[in-house]
Amino acid sequence: MPLLAVSLASCAGSSGAGADPAGLWGEKAQGSPWLELAEDGMVSGNDGCNRIAGQWSEADGEIRFEQLSSTKMYCPGIDPWLASAVAAQVSGDTMLVLDADNAEVGTLKRGE
Repeated sequence: MPLLAVSLASCAGSSGAGADPAGLWGEKAQGSPWLELAEDGMVSGNDGCNRIAGQWSEADGEIRFEQLSSTKMYCPGIDPWLASAVAAQVSGDTMLVLDADNAEVGTLKRGE
């Protein structure tokens, strides 16, 4: 029986502490950035003003965003950092969002 437990633990997802990255990241509130990673590989979100949509996948502990598109509305006081997302890494309940240069552009907390 202990061997089975060890085998299952080693098969857990590689994002953070074996957590499934699917779900809500951030808070769906007016002016707040958020992403929602669906089980089917689709991603939707908002940078606080503009809608974001595309696809996501996970490999080697890194989340990759593909074919992301965003509306381009002018919103004073909103930082559109989330629209530059190319990849992300999850550690516990925090998603570190990275741009094309692999630089950190922001973080999102796991939503409820």
